Amino acid sequence: SRRSAGTPGVVLPSLRRRPPRVAVVIDTSGSVSDAELGSALLEVAAIARAVGGRRDLVSVVPCDAAARLAHSLCRDEGIELVGGGGTDLRTGFAKALGARPAPDAVVVLTDGQTPWPDTRPACRTVVGLFPRERTGGSWNEDDPEYVPDTPPDWARVVVIESGPGAGR
Repeated sequence: SRRSAGTPGVVLPSLRRRPPRVAVVIDTSGSVSDAELGSALLEVAAIARAVGGRRDLVSVVPCDAAARLAHSLCRDEGIELVGGGGTDLRTGFAKALGARPAPDAVVVLTDGQTPWPDTRPACRTVVGLFPRERTGGSWNEDDPEYVPDTPPDWARVVVIESGPGAGR
């Protein structure tokens, strides 16, 4: 480039930054379907592409009522999504935010049937919600048709579609 023509052999600072380090918390509770878990894995793959293929910058925390071991994508080819019990994604947030180095963003993929942290995390937070519509079922959290309250105002919320054509 013309900018470096006057300084041959000198590497000048770039306008490019390191892509963000992203922790993905996946809701593996019993209310999340296999199709939704499949959509969550498609989202993880899309996030890895969005950070320039830097799999070392993406970690996955499967979580139902307890957070599981965080997996770095560069270390694991397959992501085992263990769970099936109740839901408390606050433990997933704690596991993700406690990682070192700390993430620049936390992405939570969930049906929303969870208690949320009381305080805003120090990093950007995106909640990917699997859509739920009330179809005459109860408002009991143990009912898979339960429609929860919306996520906190401090989170950016996007809807994750499952099924054919889902994913990006």
